[in-house]
Amino acid sequence: SGINAEYGPLMKEYSFTPASKMLTVAEGLEVDVTFSATRVAYSGYGKVTSLNGKPQPGIIVEAVGAGECALQEEGTTEENGSYRIRGLTPNCPLTFHVRADKSDKIRRASPPSQLIEIGEEDKSGVNFVVFQEPTTFDITGYVEVSSEYVGSTKVHLIEDKGKAGGKQVHSTQLHESRIFVFPDMTLSSSYNVKIESSLSQSMYNFTIPDVKLKSEGPFQHVNLVFLPIRKSVHQEQVTRASFTALTIIVLSMVLAANHATLVPVFTQVYHSVVNRGTGGESVGSADGMEYIDDVHRGGIRRPKSKKK
Repeated sequence: SGINAEYGPLMKEYSFTPASKMLTVAEGLEVDVTFSATRVAYSGYGKVTSLNGKPQPGIIVEAVGAGECALQEEGTTEENGSYRIRGLTPNCPLTFHVRADKSDKIRRASPPSQLIEIGEEDKSGVNFVVFQEPTTFDITGYVEVSSEYVGSTKVHLIEDKGKAGGKQVHSTQLHESRIFVFPDMTLSSSYNVKIESSLSQSMYNFTIPDVKLKSEGPFQHVNLVFLPIRKSVHQEQVTRASFTALTIIVLSMVLAANHATLVPVFTQVYHSVVNRGTGGESVGSADGMEYIDDVHRGGIRRPKSKKK
């Protein structure tokens, strides 16, 4: 006895006559069946690469019928970046496009879509270039500053750590071009671009520019303005006079607060030096500086009064 079963070929782009046949197959029996095939659909071929020509595997390309053509098919790129979409109805306008929404590494494709009409043959050369989602971005900038101050100017890049403060991640000396570049910054971070100058604030008036950047790719550009102004001679003299006056005031306050101790000390030292110069005896120690040490250790030594 044999097994009764229905047999028929399946190929997406072909129609077969007859569609199927009932056969009784017994063990060890070979049966020859003839089917007539007619091609009713075709394929679209293409390749997906990056901008530098590198093949992009695992990318989905979709073909959608336009107008009254109700069709939707898709294919996935292989290791060499090539793809094939089967079952495309002939004489049907189709829109081919990359499904960037189904890939976490694709940002967009160029061209965004292609309108193709399949005839009575396969269509090849439907190619796309894809752009990756950036994971880093570059920071470029220009500093508006006079050429005489370029050599004394640095640019710092500080990563914003929130409550933890900031961390300097890059620093560069400004050059005559006044252009600076900080490459490959992490997109998930925020940054501050800040200028440092070695100019003295006692001689120059200036404000340090500080710009905060959001981490958005593929690059950010900032313009900084740094315009130091040299102070006039009068301003510098006033500044020096202020420091001198402050020093004198502090010394005067120290003398006033310790006059009870310092005045006897200076008096004793004076008499010691005078007595040495005239050949007389000094009070206490023969050396004024040694006498100061004695005073520091034991206080003022006053002459003992003789008892009558």
